[in-house]
Amino acid sequence: MSYLSGKFFCLTDQGKVRPTNDDSAITSVNAFGNVLLAVADGMGGAKKGGYASCKLLEHILNEFRDLEKELVTGKQIANWLFKVIASANEKLYLISEKNEEYKGMGTTLSLCMLVKDILVTAQVGDSRIYLLRENKLTKISVDQTYVQYLIDNGMISEKEALSHKERHVLTNAIGVKKVCQVDIKEHVYNNEKILLCSDGLYNNVSPTVLESILRGDDSLERKCSQLIAFGNASGGTDNMAVVIWESDN
Repeated sequence: MSYLSGKFFCLTDQGKVRPTNDDSAITSVNAFGNVLLAVADGMGGAKKGGYASCKLLEHILNEFRDLEKELVTGKQIANWLFKVIASANEKLYLISEKNEEYKGMGTTLSLCMLVKDILVTAQVGDSRIYLLRENKLTKISVDQTYVQYLIDNGMISEKEALSHKERHVLTNAIGVKKVCQVDIKEHVYNNEKILLCSDGLYNNVSPTVLESILRGDDSLERKCSQLIAFGNASGGTDNMAVVIWESDN
């Protein structure tokens, strides 16, 4: 068995501006002791962004809980994630194609799967994954956005990206096209604390505050609530989703 000793918690919030909450989050452990953490930020508002994020995570969670064989290597986990996410993308895309009400819906995905000392991440869009590594907040996901493209090609600086008028434009999302590109990576896991969150959180809460709260000794429920409270105190301009994992080792 690949049991990990730890705890997790997730929380979403509508914020103060948006009329609906299109963010979703899940945490789970299956019969093999694999740990699943994920956040999804739905796009489309009236076009059912919330439906997209909820159905995506529901699909992944059901497949995760129904696993009939233990996944023990990074390659096995990556292959499984690719198939499950591709299947979810196709389902959402077909729904949007057949029903005008759902036309144009989509969702981001930031996902972690833990098996012993292996961490596999899956990234689509601009939600994020952070590790608290040696008490320093480290982003291990790469935003799939237009401004990130500009940064990668040396056209703007990271500081300029913070106020760029097109900083919210995604270059990738689930459910928008028949085939979705997923960035899947394997990492060595050394019992770091893990934070996943949507852009509504990290755009309203500074990295310094994120790091400070993760480093604290409060319960995970309290930490998640504190992060959401800081986001709302800073304007609550968007929906927020947050997931925290802490190892007992």
